[in-house]
Amino acid sequence: MPENNGNMKGLDVAEDFFLHWGIPALEEEFPDLLRRISAGRFSGSDVLRADDDISKDHNWGPQFTLFLSQDDFEKFATHLSQTMNEKAPPNWNGYRVDGAGDKNVLVENVPEWVEKHIGFAAFPQSDSDWNIVVRHRRLGGTVEARESALYYLRYGALWLDNNEEFGRWRKVLEKYPDTVWYARLAEECFRMWQYGQYNFIQRISKRDDPLAVSLCLGEFVEGVMRMLLLLYRHYTPYWKWLAHEFRRVDRASHYAPLLETLVNSDDRVQQVNLVKQICDDIYQELLSIGVISKHGTHEQHLYEIHLVNAQLELLDKVPWMPTIT
Repeated sequence: MPENNGNMKGLDVAEDFFLHWGIPALEEEFPDLLRRISAGRFSGSDVLRADDDISKDHNWGPQFTLFLSQDDFEKFATHLSQTMNEKAPPNWNGYRVDGAGDKNVLVENVPEWVEKHIGFAAFPQSDSDWNIVVRHRRLGGTVEARESALYYLRYGALWLDNNEEFGRWRKVLEKYPDTVWYARLAEECFRMWQYGQYNFIQRISKRDDPLAVSLCLGEFVEGVMRMLLLLYRHYTPYWKWLAHEFRRVDRASHYAPLLETLVNSDDRVQQVNLVKQICDDIYQELLSIGVISKHGTHEQHLYEIHLVNAQLELLDKVPWMPTIT
């Protein structure tokens, strides 16, 4: 059992709690059900190891989720939740759950959990089924909460893997199919063009409105970070943890200093040049992985149009997406 030194990460506390209290309690009270349960943590900053002292005010500490099939949930969920939470110690080596109902053990129905958080009522059979997550921007674009849930499903902490249905969902939803991935890349190309090449360079940078600059560059920076994660075939998480996860990809060592300089600068000329550089670098990334081909030349003011061309070329690879532009 880890000592309470005040610097423990929530995921370590939760894992220790599950392994040294949760498993023995399940073996004692629900030995047969234990063979059909998956368990872990699939939400919260602690799952990403992004937690700090501020994070401890809710849903942090000795807590885990049990995933059951529909049938087992209907038969056992109420008794399982009541028994486990009544037996749970009020604190675990000095740590306790604070907020989110203060429950140490959460019990979820696998198909209902997937449908609630991601939207799938059944395993996707075709790329068009992913429209519940990825849509044309005119139809509302990506449902970011659902993509964040996909991120957690892929990278969450799984400590017990005995539920076959949960395991299959994790495998099926591990990453976007190619054409769905192209649609997401296209959306972020548009975001970078709209808030970077077009509105910031051509308009906002020429107006003396610091609030408009902040809004515009905020959208642009978000697009860059989401694009980088997508280029590595990741999903993208909830906005609050986007920067944390973005910094973990290899190419962030190149882009993070540029983005930090961009948002901290008061020099509009410098900001315009940074936006141009970042857009051009992202365009080269798309070329290098072969998802687009080169359009035009720099002599044709490519910095103004190349991400739009990239977006359109990517959408040409997405036959199931509505054909509105």
